[in-house]
Order: sequence, then C-alpha cells, then structure tokens
Amino acid sequence: MDAGYIQGFRDKIHKRVQRLKSLDHLSFHGGLKQFWSFIDRQPILVGILEDLACKHIKLKTDINNSFDIAIQANDSTFFYNCINHNDEIKHAATVYFILKKCIDSEREDIEQQVGRLCIGSGNLDLGLNKFKSLFIEPIYYYIDEQLDDQKVILYLIRRYKHKCEWFKREVLFEIWKKNTGKGERLLASKLYEYFHDQGIDFSIEPWSICGKPDLVISQENGISLIADAKIFDPETSRGKDYIAKGFNQVYQYTLEFNQPFGYLIIYKVCDKDLKFNLKHQTQTTQFIVFGNKTIFITVIDIFTHEQPASKRGIIKPIEITEKDLIKIIENE
Repeated sequence: MDAGYIQGFRDKIHKRVQRLKSLDHLSFHGGLKQFWSFIDRQPILVGILEDLACKHIKLKTDINNSFDIAIQANDSTFFYNCINHNDEIKHAATVYFILKKCIDSEREDIEQQVGRLCIGSGNLDLGLNKFKSLFIEPIYYYIDEQLDDQKVILYLIRRYKHKCEWFKREVLFEIWKKNTGKGERLLASKLYEYFHDQGIDFSIEPWSICGKPDLVISQENGISLIADAKIFDPETSRGKDYIAKGFNQVYQYTLEFNQPFGYLIIYKVCDKDLKFNLKHQTQTTQFIVFGNKTIFITVIDIFTHEQPASKRGIIKPIEITEKDLIKIIENE
C-alpha cells in the first residue's frame, strides 16, 4: 500500500459519500445500506471502525439500550446529548453506533426521524438534511483522517528506507557487525531517532502484556502507532520463522492497544534476496490484512556487497508467503 493507493481509496469513499448526501428521503435509507455494504467489504475500514468501537464499549451499550426507546418516545434530549461531545473521538464513536442502529432498522424514515429529534423540529426534510450533516459527514471525516495518518507514516517510512539504503548503508551495517547481540536494538534506535527528527512525539513503552513493543508513538488524537524492527539473516536464527514471530508480535500489539494498523520494519543484513509473496502487492509498501488488522511490511537492505550488482550474478530470493507469516497466529 502506498500514498497513491490510499488516495485512490479515499477518492472511492468520497464519491460514495457525495452520492449518499444527494439522495432524497425516498431513497436515502436504501442508499445508506448500500454505502455501508461497501464499508463492510473493506477490511481496512472495518478495522478502523472496530477499533473505534472497542474504545467505547459502554457507550455502545448505552446507545443500543436507549435508541429504540428514544425513537418511540420522541425523546429529543437523548439525541441532543448524543451529538454534543467535547471529546472528538467519543463523538465519532457515538455517530458510528447511531449509524449502525439506523442501518439495522426496518423503518425507511429512521434517518429523518433521528435528524428531526436532533434539531427538535417536526420537519422531516430538515431532519434528513440534519442527519446527513450530523452523522454522515463526521464518520466520513473520521475515516478520512485515519487514512491520511497512515499515508503520512508510510511516506516517512519510505523516506527512511531510501535514506538508509542510499546514504547510511555502510554505517548501519557496521553497527550491526560490531555488536550482533545488540545490533537489532541499536538499529531500531536509529528508526526512533529518525521519527524524532521528523517532529513526531513518541514514547517507547518498556513493557506490554504481550512483551516489549519496539515503538509506541502517542499522537495528538490519542492513537498509538505500533512498530517493530527485526533483523533478517537466514544464516543465523533470524530467518523466515524469526520474521514470522516479528509479524505475530506486531499483530498482537495491535490487538492489545486496539489499533487497526501495525508496522514491521525489517533490516536485511545478508547477501540473500528477500521477497514477500503476499495477496496485496503494490509499488512500494506491502501489507497483510488479517483479522481486520493491517500490517505494513518494509524491508531495508543495509548489506554492503563487495561486488557491484552487475557482477553478483543471479541470486535466488528467499520467499516469505502470507501463510508463513500468519501460521503462528493461526496455531495460537
């Protein structure tokens, strides 16, 4: 997945949102169901929204228990309280839970009724317009911002990969050679330093329930970015199985911290070629979608070859498949 892919993905969502907003009261409810059907077919979007829901379990329960009662009682107070949150993330979660209740409803006019109660007006047309602005736009903005955050992080990781391979290869490889016992940790610290230089505030958590996450970046919106750095050197114990363990760690961290995305950074310190054979192939960053979590994989080649590429001959790559990476998770 690269910036172009994400932008194309965002464009698809934008077009569907604009179409949904243009529908009148006769077709809106069916259009909303179609729109959400598209959302449900996109694991990345499902992951974003599931993690939003996980952070507000009590809020979900409260809305599920009160929604139908409020509709039947024409309780505008309930909906007024729902749409007035100082917490932006909590507001997004509220919007999501109410949207789900509307989508599951058999009433064709449910969105008009909700909008009408939100503004305390008996006008159903105004109610539908208010519903669009209070519920469709906020959930769209939330999803769009989440995707934009990932585009920025992927851009920074791609720049870091180029910096390492183009300008810091010898320096980084020497760090690894001098202390292979601590080399992985030392190379990971270079990644942290780079993020710091880019102005990203972060904290490195010493422990988690699952183990030691290499990096947990606390962003302003309260989202944590999970990344782990691993060495690839099949001549030692850091071959396919080691990379699979690293993938499993990142996946477990995304579960533990309720995050839809994780990043596996691999430093290749050997003369072997490394190839990932995954379902999702793009120009720059490969990724795996598993259990509605998206794990991005970046390989940084810091091995210093004695001969130029033209004299090395053909090197048969070591292939890592999606099955190789998820086998540990499936066994657990």
